[in-house]
Amino acid sequence: MTKSDNVKKEDILQTFKSSHMTDNMNDHDINELVELSEERTYSLGKIIINEDARTRDLYIVHRGKASVTISLPSDLGQQEFVYAMRDGQIFGELSLLDGSPRSATVIAETEVITFRFDYDQLMNLLTEQPRIGFHLMRNLAIIISARMRNANMLWRNSMMW
Repeated sequence: MTKSDNVKKEDILQTFKSSHMTDNMNDHDINELVELSEERTYSLGKIIINEDARTRDLYIVHRGKASVTISLPSDLGQQEFVYAMRDGQIFGELSLLDGSPRSATVIAETEVITFRFDYDQLMNLLTEQPRIGFHLMRNLAIIISARMRNANMLWRNSMMW
């Protein structure tokens, strides 16, 4: 997809590489993913993903900061802050993989530039190029595993006091 003139190719490649989504991929494979992605810009306060939405797209934050929040079941409409997404981080991976509704809301805290992967287009690429599919799925598993370990550590530490 066409990227805006103000985002340089080298910057895009750096964002993809820093996301760890492309670890162990060669430059050709990374470029395939870059070409597939769509640049999107969100202004301050704009919702990027709504919790419970039935979308399956994957995102990389190129520039900016976004908050990840979840609804609390006991408080109608109350959102609890979970995490701040920054440059090079991905989100949307859980729904991409399992097809479940979105588990959190992602809101732009600054102007946020993302690279979005349409689910159907991404799955077509992964089917046509299984080497990219293998590396991408392995890398997503590693990213999710690290996030789970971090969440477990935070939960464990909260129980100590």
